[in-house]
Amino acid sequence: MDKSQLQSMTKQELSERAKDLNLSGFSRMSKAELVQLILDNTKSEPVAETKNSRTKKTKASGAESKSVSRTVSETTTAVVDFKDEAEKSKYYVGGGIREQFYEESFVFPQEYGSTKIVLMVRDPYWMYAYWEVTYQKIEEMKKKIGDQFNNSKLILRVKDTTNSSADDTDKYFDIHLAPGANNWYINVPSDCSDYIVDLGFLSPDGKFYLVARSNRISVPRVGVSDEVDEEYATIDELDKIYALSGGLSIGMSSGEIREMMKKRIEQAISSGAFSGAVSSWGSGGLVKKEKKERNFFLVVNTELIVYGATVPDAELTIQGKPKKLNPDGTFSMRFALPDGLQEIPVKAISSDKIDEITITPIVSKKTV
Repeated sequence: MDKSQLQSMTKQELSERAKDLNLSGFSRMSKAELVQLILDNTKSEPVAETKNSRTKKTKASGAESKSVSRTVSETTTAVVDFKDEAEKSKYYVGGGIREQFYEESFVFPQEYGSTKIVLMVRDPYWMYAYWEVTYQKIEEMKKKIGDQFNNSKLILRVKDTTNSSADDTDKYFDIHLAPGANNWYINVPSDCSDYIVDLGFLSPDGKFYLVARSNRISVPRVGVSDEVDEEYATIDELDKIYALSGGLSIGMSSGEIREMMKKRIEQAISSGAFSGAVSSWGSGGLVKKEKKERNFFLVVNTELIVYGATVPDAELTIQGKPKKLNPDGTFSMRFALPDGLQEIPVKAISSDKIDEITITPIVSKKTV
């Protein structure tokens, strides 16, 4: 088989060919390398036909004629065995006969040949750092530190940069590393803070020699944000209250809502349960009055707060209406919560219009 024929084969076929030739180390080779490997192991020099070779062929022909009957017998037996195996396979529910595919395995390198440290957030009180220091960087630090290098310690200097830069902060602590370490989990004292980690050598005289500086990260706060709500929906008309709280999204027009509210108010007045002390009908306020002459009543109001966060430059809509984000990307909005099923779709679209995420809280309320 020549080179052009081999090049027309797929990589899988070439791998099978190499396996048939009992070759090794071909699983990680490219197609071109496989072709060359097979060619190198299948080349043979043409041999001129001599008298001796013709004599051998003549003798061999006689042996071949004697083996014909044996070959036919073996072939018949093989056919019978194959039929038996095929019959047995009807009752096998496994994978059956399938083509084997040889995937190229990939081993991640132990080193990438660059000095760097990467810092990642795990939770409000834990960070994770990993790093690599090249041989060239070690030699450079030996020259810089001098005779004190052998007594210097490799450390992580964890800096709180919430209100200052990495070079100006005086809030930091050191972690002495174990020999051979290239990653570390770091417990930090404060949540909702910014951190940078410096990797370097601490000499016996207390001088710090920087090897690499990490990226800056922000650990999140613990618990729910203190900012519950910055904006309140102030609505005067009942149909607007229902529109913001999802009333219009359940198949009722504003006219139908006004008519429904009118009937509710008339029923409350006729039953003697209504007084002018209702604070907010739009927030689901219900009034029950006992003994009108004593002016005794009960007011129960319910509200719904929707809050969250997204990318600061994203476009946000709540129930199809634009919502302005805070500088850090957070948002919150308060709704009235009447009886019934309320759907509040919240949609965020990236500034380049490529990404879009929609989350729809569905809230059900029933007053008894």
